Amino acid sequence: MQAYRPRLQRAALTSLRCLSAGKVRWQHQSVPSPRVVDDVGGFSKSTEGSVAGSPLITENETIRKVFDDELFWTNFCKEKNGDSLSTSWLPAGILGSSQGKTGLFQNPYLTSASGLRKFSKDSLKKAEALCARMVSDQSDEGLRNYITNLDKLSDILCRVIDLTEFIRVAHPDKRYVSAAQEVHEEMFEFMNMLNTNVDLYKILKKVLTEEKIYSQLSEEEIQVGKILLADFEKSGINMDPETRSNFIELSQQIAIYGQHFASGTGQPATDYVSIPVDDLKTLDRSILNQIKMDITRTHYKIPSWGHIPHAVLRSSDNEAVRKKVWIQLHSTCDNQVRTLETMLKYRGVLAHMLGKESFAAYQLEEKMAKEPEHVMNFLSRLAEETKPKAIKEIRPLAELKQKLLGQHKELSDEEVAEFLKPWDRDYFGTLYTANQRSSNHEAISSYFSLGSVMQGLSNLFKKIYGIQLVPENSKPGETWSREVRRLNVVSDTEGLMGVVYCDLIYRQGKTPAPAHFTVCCSRNIYPDESKEDLELIQKGYSPVTGETFQLPVISLVCGFEINSNVGKCLLTLSEVETLFHEMGHAMHSMLGRTALHNTSGTRCATDFVELPSVLMEHFARDPRVIQTFARHYMTDHPISLSLLTQVQKESKFLQHCESYSQIKMALLDQLLHSDVVLADSFDSSSLYHGLESKLRVFSDTESNWHGKFGHLFGYGASYYAYLLDRAIASKVWEHLFVKDPFNRVNGEKFKESVLKWGGSKDPWLCVSDVLDQPAIKAGDDNAMVLIGETDIDT
Repeated sequence: MQAYRPRLQRAALTSLRCLSAGKVRWQHQSVPSPRVVDDVGGFSKSTEGSVAGSPLITENETIRKVFDDELFWTNFCKEKNGDSLSTSWLPAGILGSSQGKTGLFQNPYLTSASGLRKFSKDSLKKAEALCARMVSDQSDEGLRNYITNLDKLSDILCRVIDLTEFIRVAHPDKRYVSAAQEVHEEMFEFMNMLNTNVDLYKILKKVLTEEKIYSQLSEEEIQVGKILLADFEKSGINMDPETRSNFIELSQQIAIYGQHFASGTGQPATDYVSIPVDDLKTLDRSILNQIKMDITRTHYKIPSWGHIPHAVLRSSDNEAVRKKVWIQLHSTCDNQVRTLETMLKYRGVLAHMLGKESFAAYQLEEKMAKEPEHVMNFLSRLAEETKPKAIKEIRPLAELKQKLLGQHKELSDEEVAEFLKPWDRDYFGTLYTANQRSSNHEAISSYFSLGSVMQGLSNLFKKIYGIQLVPENSKPGETWSREVRRLNVVSDTEGLMGVVYCDLIYRQGKTPAPAHFTVCCSRNIYPDESKEDLELIQKGYSPVTGETFQLPVISLVCGFEINSNVGKCLLTLSEVETLFHEMGHAMHSMLGRTALHNTSGTRCATDFVELPSVLMEHFARDPRVIQTFARHYMTDHPISLSLLTQVQKESKFLQHCESYSQIKMALLDQLLHSDVVLADSFDSSSLYHGLESKLRVFSDTESNWHGKFGHLFGYGASYYAYLLDRAIASKVWEHLFVKDPFNRVNGEKFKESVLKWGGSKDPWLCVSDVLDQPAIKAGDDNAMVLIGETDIDT
């Protein structure tokens, strides 16, 4: 799935609405289905089958060469640096004074790990001083500026916190990583102190309730103030001291058990499953040779991790073997399940302490969904739409199984869902795809060099938003690795809008998950911002509004690999989709330029934040878009429509089953965060098996897989969010772009209705505006059901 980088849960702080490390594509419970292998190989010289109106666009060749041609990149850097080789990735401290050195992201502090620590300490001092001034200044002017100062407090701290979250997973220097960990812990402690600062809360409430002050606030200030007030109250600020102390203790216990649960999701029930030798006698010898035997040499020991159990699931014709291996792969130890149940119970108690029926009710109050009932109705409607399509997909697999067993009865839909087991999926899926694949299947990755895809993205943004991605050489010390490329985001009308640092190539030690990291949010320059403070940020100027603003700075991190045979990074269709997805987040950060940092870009409701990125996946799958940039890395020939169509068809194998699996997981997330956790008879395994039995389609009534579902901690009661945004994105695509994906008028409509607001406008108003459907403006149960009546796999 989008792989979505889960937004890490923090204490719900007032002004500290910092972003977490980007979004990770969600894991599904099933073993991945067979996918097309996009190895480098032959290529077609034919341009047959091009989509009308979608010629190859070769504008902005520089960006393609910057990512594809190492020699060009070296010369590009030399030209920008006056014939001297770029050293932007080297630590600034080792460079001579004449080189115009800077620090990471042009922050002068960040020339070393010790500089990061000093940046943190100085930022804390500024935050403490500002906090003291805000509490002491009760004048009319002080109250009038209070929300802006809360936003400034947030900006000071988040520029450190968001930075450290990026460094911890992406910086190659362990000294930086160690310093980032220390700094993050210090900042988190300070955040918790602010969360319980009653004075800050009381003043904010006064500002929002006294008409004299309230009437002078802008709409955005009011929105930010309400968001921060709700955050305070969700943290139990109104409780008496003893109850608040219990609340804090509960929160800490949830964090402790949650971290233990998340870190234990990879722990199997046992290290291996024992299979009699005779049961594997038909297995391919190349697989058997990799499996160890027990000391008696009568049983094979199939491990609980790695590629071997998956190979067995794909290859063994013995259902009993597949069942044992599948259950082992999807099971964890009993202690892991007990840890999960303890965390869930603590969450239920905490919600009751705050007067809520369940943790789901507590979590959803400030989100688009608002209530658990709305989520359940949305998911139920989505399940109704998706289940028949999933069953239709697996019917050919069921027929293969019937043939193997010598059965001939025609099965109903429900019988198909019951007959085909989860341990059948990979074996019969492999048989089916082997029969369906084209014998002259060409290698499609050859048409998707990283540079060509980046060029395609820039040209697409130019057409729909009037924005380009322009390569810019970095200053010495500005980046952290030679592979990093800086792209300026430039508007036709407003000039420089922001900066994207692309760290897209795999290297050891870097997070393998695709990620969008917000390093610095967009905002207007604060009235009292000092010259010293302004030196720490990158600034932009809008000739349209005449305003100077803090440039949004983000880093896109992926783990694409260089093909050693050709010296270039060649992407699969799935990786192209991933890059488009992450760039959707980037454009949200660039275009969501608000006056205050708390509502800028992707700082919006967690069940709304994926809409721009999921919409970009539709562009990534559209042949009209793909054919504008896909060309062979050697011959420069455009991709043929027949090849593209064939591979796209194969890549959609069991896509409705994948979606249905996500729906089941979202329903499980809601169930395990309902009030059932407080019952004496609470048994998470029984609830999981009962839900699976009810929903069918590869239903699991054997394993305790829910103990491996790590997102129950990170996304507690919010796992539905990506599905909601997929549904909304499908409707937006159908409404605005399905007829013409390059339509500038409709691109502007999406930008003006959704992107530019960040989190400063009710997301349901944004959705209502972009879809021209006033009926969903209220965001009630009817709106959720209407959105659920969607084919999310279009």
